[in-house]
Amino acid sequence: MRDLTGPVALVSAGWRYDEERDEPLRGALGLTIHNLRLYGAFRDIERAAPELVAAHARKQAMLKAIKVRYREAIVSRLAGIQAQWADRRDPACPWFRLAVRHLQEVDELFLAEADRLHQEFAATGRPFDHPAVQAVRARIDETLDGCQAVLIAGGHVGVLRNRMSFFGVDQALRGRRLIAWSGGAMVLADRILLYHDYTTHGVGLAEYLDRGFGLVPGVVFLPHAQNRLDLNRPENVAILAARVAPLRAVTLENGGGIGPSGQQIGRADAVRQLQPDGTSGALSSGLVWGNDAARS
Repeated sequence: MRDLTGPVALVSAGWRYDEERDEPLRGALGLTIHNLRLYGAFRDIERAAPELVAAHARKQAMLKAIKVRYREAIVSRLAGIQAQWADRRDPACPWFRLAVRHLQEVDELFLAEADRLHQEFAATGRPFDHPAVQAVRARIDETLDGCQAVLIAGGHVGVLRNRMSFFGVDQALRGRRLIAWSGGAMVLADRILLYHDYTTHGVGLAEYLDRGFGLVPGVVFLPHAQNRLDLNRPENVAILAARVAPLRAVTLENGGGIGPSGQQIGRADAVRQLQPDGTSGALSSGLVWGNDAARS
């Protein structure tokens, strides 16, 4: 980022009502920042196109209902994987691999159902044909064309993905210089995995939120993994790595990141790749994204 002179665009919809409170970022960077205001723009659409927003809400409600069944299916499949790992602790064990495939089938079914709902809404709701949405998209395109890079902040990753997708920002970002962190890095990957081993009701279930935008292919990002995952338990690491395969499960911690050629930036231990044997190591080679960096 040291070569940036500005201006830059900012996507901070994941901050929700705090979307426009970007003064600390402006002060830290010393650059002209144009906030795309996607969260605020969606609230404007609620008033300008209530019928479109109602259709979008129905789609989201159906997706939420599917997730209930998805979580129920995860529980039984995950129990089978854990039993196989406890028996042999061997990622090459055919029974362990079979159990993993059963869970992956559940993940694939959920993602396919999510795809179907998104496609149906796009075909029937036709959001990009609505004049109010077209006006927002035109403003976004004009802003991006005048910016040197796009910053994508974190926050609520579900809201961030939702607002970016609604306005087609994922398509508008293709071919542009991107700098993302936390949830912002998650949405750029192929898939968005939610995870937390430390909740008030015990260990949480890892589950896919949705597909990411595929602008950073080949990975699933796990920001702040040291605080959210028990990485000292080989069982946890092995199962998570096997589940997301052939994608790579990559942690992102404060003080480090990944550059456009897959090179690690900053602290050497800030970026780790989870391995099927229950360990974690340096990021393997072969990642070339064309974006600037993914950070925690």
